[in-house]
Amino acid sequence: VYYSLWRKVLKCFWWLVVAYTMLVLIAIYTFQFEDFPTYWKNVTGLTDEQLGDLGLEQFSVSELFSSTLIPGFFLLACILQLHYFHRPFMHITDLEHV
Repeated sequence: VYYSLWRKVLKCFWWLVVAYTMLVLIAIYTFQFEDFPTYWKNVTGLTDEQLGDLGLEQFSVSELFSSTLIPGFFLLACILQLHYFHRPFMHITDLEHV
């Protein structure tokens, strides 16, 4: 892979990671409401077992907190990377300014 191409794709990659993590957190959170498991089954056509394999299951409050803790911190780390560290990293690794 060309280094210049990698540098151009890097910001899009970080935005895709942020968007994917947000979708996962939203899906897990919305699945906790009463009518949403039925909604998810109707929309996706998946069984309860298949939804459980994807991580969509109803949790108690403490289990919900622990199951969203790691994706939440990962999302926070990705957003911090994009907002504070991406531009300086790109400047440091720019071969034209070495």
